[in-house]
Amino acid sequence: MELKKKITRYLGSPSEKWSAEWLAHDHIFYCFLSMGSLDRLGRESHAVSKPARFTVFKTQIMKKTFLFIAFLVFSCNENIQNTDRTQKITKNNLLAMVMKDGKYGYINPEGDYVISPRYPLARSFSNGMACVNFNGVRSDFFPGTIGGSYAFIDTSGKLKFEEKAFSLPVSFFNDYAIIESNNQTVGFIDKNLDLVVDGFDVLMPFREGMSAAVKRSENTVGFIDTTGEWRIKLDLKSHRIGDFHEGYAFFMKDNGYGYLNKQGEIVIEPIYEGTYDFHEGLGAFLLNKKFGFLNKEGKVVINNEYENVGDFSNGLCAVQKNGKWGYIDHKGKVGIAFEFDAVRDFNEGFASVQKQNKVGFIDKNGDWLIGPKFDNGLDFKNGYAIINKGGKLGYINAKGEIIIEPIYDRVDNFVDPFSSNENLRSD
Repeated sequence: MELKKKITRYLGSPSEKWSAEWLAHDHIFYCFLSMGSLDRLGRESHAVSKPARFTVFKTQIMKKTFLFIAFLVFSCNENIQNTDRTQKITKNNLLAMVMKDGKYGYINPEGDYVISPRYPLARSFSNGMACVNFNGVRSDFFPGTIGGSYAFIDTSGKLKFEEKAFSLPVSFFNDYAIIESNNQTVGFIDKNLDLVVDGFDVLMPFREGMSAAVKRSENTVGFIDTTGEWRIKLDLKSHRIGDFHEGYAFFMKDNGYGYLNKQGEIVIEPIYEGTYDFHEGLGAFLLNKKFGFLNKEGKVVINNEYENVGDFSNGLCAVQKNGKWGYIDHKGKVGIAFEFDAVRDFNEGFASVQKQNKVGFIDKNGDWLIGPKFDNGLDFKNGYAIINKGGKLGYINAKGEIIIEPIYDRVDNFVDPFSSNENLRSD
């Protein structure tokens, strides 16, 4: 389980030198495309109990491309059978994917299995279903599962869409999942597994009703809606784009970075070395190799004086100065002193921080919820946070109590299975 520097996802121009690397994981397949060298940065696809460093947020070199496409191929597998029904009703309707002894299952916050561990690979529930592997084989030489077929189950463990199976895993987010179709282009399927959008070279998950997309035959990068129609079209040779957050998407033109609105209008000119997603009304910018923050009118509200920054969340933002991390408020006032070696953003009122090579959790006053005693810790979600201790993974609650002992090899957050849930991401 590795806490990493954030990178912001860009779609960019193939006219420059691209390099591609496939990274196959238990949870997800990634394609990273970059100009020249490749930085493996991002959020975890799931928490993995491997030795790892606790690192931090944005990379200062933003001319990278992070591109995720979940490739699917429709097939049919007669060996897939319906599994048994729910063993226990979930507490607060929450489920977490866990892996132990090479098999994945799903537990509730009491630590009871709702779906017993039986799958060689699985993903978290999202939009009422989870993608799991049947008949695959785990290997010590390959970071994932070899062979088998993938299908969707419901929260009782019952197989959905029995007539459809896939060769690679996929997940739904905001009611759509990215697939590769038979003609080697990518598209979206809906929750009935019907193909609703097709014919693109690159797609990103829908955010705020639009997906960042590339169609090389039209030399176009931009944004499409859920019908596949272009909402914003830009020249692929000279532009790169990110996702929409709070109505703005950062973009690059001629090596300068700024922001677009949903009408495709430039609302903040591309004059920066890097721009980042807006959160709580503020977006980070990079100028003269230092980070600061802009408001949506393009006014600098926090000067660029930081070596690295996170995103505003719960009213605070992690920032690094003189090698140490602390937190500032929306006016740039220091709210929590610069005393940590590494940190994460606040979520649900708490943040995991590292001090003297151990990780604990603090509240918004900087007081310890639970002191630094773990090897790692992730963000709180739905009242629980993943912890790593001694190479095994478990969970704490918002009181700082270990409610599920660290006994698992891989885990994901507790989620409402019927909500739209992003997978944790990792290299």
